Amino acid sequence: MKKLIFTFLTALSITASVNAQTDSIVKAKVLDDGSQDAEKFYNAGIEAFAAKNFQSALTNFTDAIGKKADFERAWYNRGTTKFEMNRGQTKYALGDKTGASADYTKTIEVKNTYAQAYYYRGGIKFENNDYKGAVEDFTAAIKAKPDYAYAYNDRGSAKRQMDDLEGAISDYNKALVANSEMAFTYNNIASAKRKKGDYKGAISDYSEAVKIKKDYYIAYNNRGSAKFDAGDYAGAIEDFSKAVSLKSDYAFAYNNRAAAKFKQKDYKGSVDDCNKAIQLNASYGYAYMNRGIAKEMLRDNAGACADWKKAIELGVESAKSYTGDCK
Repeated sequence: MKKLIFTFLTALSITASVNAQTDSIVKAKVLDDGSQDAEKFYNAGIEAFAAKNFQSALTNFTDAIGKKADFERAWYNRGTTKFEMNRGQTKYALGDKTGASADYTKTIEVKNTYAQAYYYRGGIKFENNDYKGAVEDFTAAIKAKPDYAYAYNDRGSAKRQMDDLEGAISDYNKALVANSEMAFTYNNIASAKRKKGDYKGAISDYSEAVKIKKDYYIAYNNRGSAKFDAGDYAGAIEDFSKAVSLKSDYAFAYNNRAAAKFKQKDYKGSVDDCNKAIQLNASYGYAYMNRGIAKEMLRDNAGACADWKKAIELGVESAKSYTGDCK
């Protein structure tokens, strides 16, 4: 029996973006009698801001507000300072990864214990496939903030990309110690275990993910993939069906369910699910290849050959192995 190909997705934590607007900072006048402590803190904040010492500026503006709760300029300039500290996130949200990374680096130069700057810069390195650099930045973030759950999670994901599965699992576990409610971390640790061949452990962790996040369709799809690997095709179909019930345009899960139905010799059902996957994504090469395999079992050789040729057109080289008898 020919083998169907199926795919799965894993999740990584997503960084939130910050959008803000800033104007020039105005210095307040200090009265000669020295009684205006709020203004003193405010002016100290202005000086720190000018020197790009944003953490000190933030502290001073906060102290000014503590002395004078209705100090509008202190409130405004504290907001401006927070914006400058998070400007990299704004650039990132606008698609300027290079500019964002430069801002994070500048922030680190000013304050080398600012955990978030390392974390966000590490995220950009991860997206640029610089996994070693990402690990270094996430490690620096953790050093500055030892309970930084997101940094542990993302360092684990970078290690997983480097095939350091034991290191990845260790980091995911540390992330869960810091925050046991992160469903995506259970999904990630499960995917690392699945890659190791620990299907029982993977299924258990995917189950924890969907327990925390009831509509986590990716985790249902991934748990179905682990069950498929373990030979539990009925359980896999149940999970893939749950995934598409939560996300009706989830082409991956339809293709995966087609694979499980094929294993149960439900060739017509397999073709139907491939049809749905292709309807949702007309460039889904693996779905064409898989539909061709199922059509062959239904004695539709012409349809099978047409699907395999289409899969090859879409870049699925493995489909060539099925076209030997095609004209």
